[in-house]
Amino acid sequence: MARSKPQMPAGVRRLESPYRWLERFGALAVLAVMAGLFLNVRAAPAPEATQGFAATDFRLEAPAEATSARAGRITANVATADALEVIGASPIDAGSAATALREAAPARGPRLRPGSPFIAYFDETGAAGMPVLSGVSIRIDPKTTLNATRRDDGSYFASVLSAKTSIALHRISGEIGTTLADAITDEGGMQAHADTFASLFPEDSTLAQGGRKGERFDIVIEMIADERGNFLEAGDLVFAAFNGKQAAGSWYRFTPEDTGVPEFFNRNGAAGDEFLVRDPVRGGEISSGFGQRLHPITGDMLLHAGVDFRAPAGTAIRAAGSGLVTDMKYGDGYGWFVRIQHDRGFETVYAHMSAFAEGLTPGRTVLRGDTIGYVGSTGSSTGAHLHYEVLRNGAYLNPMTLELPSGRDLSRNASAFNAFKVQREVIDRLRGADPAAPAAGTTQTADLNTARPGSR
Repeated sequence: MARSKPQMPAGVRRLESPYRWLERFGALAVLAVMAGLFLNVRAAPAPEATQGFAATDFRLEAPAEATSARAGRITANVATADALEVIGASPIDAGSAATALREAAPARGPRLRPGSPFIAYFDETGAAGMPVLSGVSIRIDPKTTLNATRRDDGSYFASVLSAKTSIALHRISGEIGTTLADAITDEGGMQAHADTFASLFPEDSTLAQGGRKGERFDIVIEMIADERGNFLEAGDLVFAAFNGKQAAGSWYRFTPEDTGVPEFFNRNGAAGDEFLVRDPVRGGEISSGFGQRLHPITGDMLLHAGVDFRAPAGTAIRAAGSGLVTDMKYGDGYGWFVRIQHDRGFETVYAHMSAFAEGLTPGRTVLRGDTIGYVGSTGSSTGAHLHYEVLRNGAYLNPMTLELPSGRDLSRNASAFNAFKVQREVIDRLRGADPAAPAAGTTQTADLNTARPGSR
């Protein structure tokens, strides 16, 4: 006989638990969190090859027992363990692997961060048919990968794998379509390469704004590659050739042994003309360098944005380079000062003067070495000296460490010139026999085993 369902007496309302609404709210909250994780941590396709480059290798061979691999990416506000859970790892495996990865990460240098791509390997034959996380590989920078591998006891062992790298040369040649920077970055270069290129041909001011469509260029850049030939990141510009309406020529980057300072030389080993001198006061002694210091008057820790040269009052101050005088006046702190605008986005400032040179006026062009004023102690000063500043595109630079053309001719030193020719020939072989005429649009790569142009 079937048992009938109990009926509530007429007029009596069923009472719910006073905590039932909390249970429902909690269930909805859990569902919302899970949905958020799935929206923020999505399985991503394996890294694809960029134009002109081989695909990035995560450098971790899939564990022998793994039968599937799933890719993803760590995103902001999502823990590594949560990211692993979202793509299928159990909470225990995800937490254990994440802890091992975190402990193995370098104490200094690259760290786990949002945006780091990872690959998780799964053994699909785990207990009860549940996949088991057998390994994880997270790339934390182009050269460094963190690997975690599952042990037999279910724990994870993590290690840091640094790629064995070498230097290769990569050529990019063609003509400007939209801008010079676009033409270079489309083939694996960087904006910085375009900026350096433009600075090598100051006669053509349009290059800094992108250049003219149709004008031809040819560059060679260093590329850091792993032992499998995969490019990891771009390095320095080591060659630049241009054939434009307002400028033409070619430059090779080389570091002479005696100075250790990289510089660009033409095919005959001559550097560009000296652009700015570092010591506008002949015989002046540096009394305060560039950088943070305690202000001698206020006692505050401030950036000293220039270099001070101690010299007797009345000592002549030279223009560090040719340019246009844009400012001559008295300024708070600076006292009497002069500002000169130069090519390539450079400006120089000369402060605490006792007097200006006769006939000097704003709007006048001066040449490198011209006297523009005299050492004094006006403004915020504790004694006679010149405060000298160098700026490029509005940013302060250290005049003593700034890389500038020296005007040096390597052909006067047989040893230096022979070393330069070895590096020049490596680049010429990559480009072809005629370095003065850029070839048709092309990209090429060559191993660099015996010589390294532009070594730092």
